Amino acid sequence: MIVIDLDGNNLGEKSREESLELAKQKGLDLVLVSPNNETPVARIVDWAKFKYERAKKIKKNKQKTNESKEWWFNSTIEDFHIKFKLEDIKKFLGKTNGVAKITVKYVSKTPPELVNAKMQSILKLTEELFKPVSEVTREGKNLSILVKKK
Repeated sequence: MIVIDLDGNNLGEKSREESLELAKQKGLDLVLVSPNNETPVARIVDWAKFKYERAKKIKKNKQKTNESKEWWFNSTIEDFHIKFKLEDIKKFLGKTNGVAKITVKYVSKTPPELVNAKMQSILKLTEELFKPVSEVTREGKNLSILVKKK
């Protein structure tokens, strides 16, 4: 097996016993990095530090994902309450690099024009805060749009 020391220097090809003895002398651990190669590659490392750095790298990769959250607005909601929900959306988008889905929900016995008018009034309030990612779409009787921070 090929052995690599703590500094990244190649120590050459050594037997398993020699590699373990080298790691033991330095008070470190021997970790197989690439066991499936023709000649396996092992690295002499501090296992706790190696495990910590690997977990840190995985956590960093997870942070790149975009979050999304949906806010429902009733078609009979007042402008005062809309502003409260828009503040929540603003806080959410300030913390993350995600998108917010704004949905105006159809309530029975309300004319469809009221749903359209409510979506237009919400869009008018959000135009300086958010940037639309998609067009307004109809999902059944509801209207939705995706927005993100400017």
